[in-house]
Amino acid sequence: MKFIASSLLLFSLFSSYGQISSDSEYYRRMDLGQQLMISGDYQAAQTEFLFVLENMDVIPTDLAYLFGRNSFHLASYKQSVNWLNKYLQLKGTKGQYYEEAIQYLQFSEDKYMELQRSIKQDQSNAIVTSKYDCGGLSKMICPVCKGSGVIFKQGVFDIHYQTCPYSSGEGYLSCKEYNLFMMGILTIQDSLSR
Repeated sequence: MKFIASSLLLFSLFSSYGQISSDSEYYRRMDLGQQLMISGDYQAAQTEFLFVLENMDVIPTDLAYLFGRNSFHLASYKQSVNWLNKYLQLKGTKGQYYEEAIQYLQFSEDKYMELQRSIKQDQSNAIVTSKYDCGGLSKMICPVCKGSGVIFKQGVFDIHYQTCPYSSGEGYLSCKEYNLFMMGILTIQDSLSR
């Protein structure tokens, strides 16, 4: 009986020692990642941080800051915003890296918004360049009323008829208006002013 109890005690000590050993290895790699990040080797730092994130059972809060800051330097702005926000949620104003987290969060948000504006501009430019060729026709059938000049809407008891606001009841759009409509830019006001 004493032998079994001693064996269980030794096994639990070795098991907890192995856990302590591996946790210290994770913290060592986290510190190494921080040093690599500070020295400007962001990709190597990312490797260290990802290793800790994937293998450690309980992620240290400071790793959220370090990973968020490093993500900024790797131009992963959305990821940076997410991790820095997580750090601020967990630590609040009392965190060791509070000031830096606020600063890098602002940097990441600014860069992310700039990137989003750039993407929208690129999409807008692509739309403008992809105009429909009207084939020499001066007028195109209105895609809203399908050339009838009237829009039909089913009401509760009957059908409502309305003059097409885009073609002003004519059923046709000019080639320019047609292209604007297809790009989602033509407004009812534009078609009324013709």
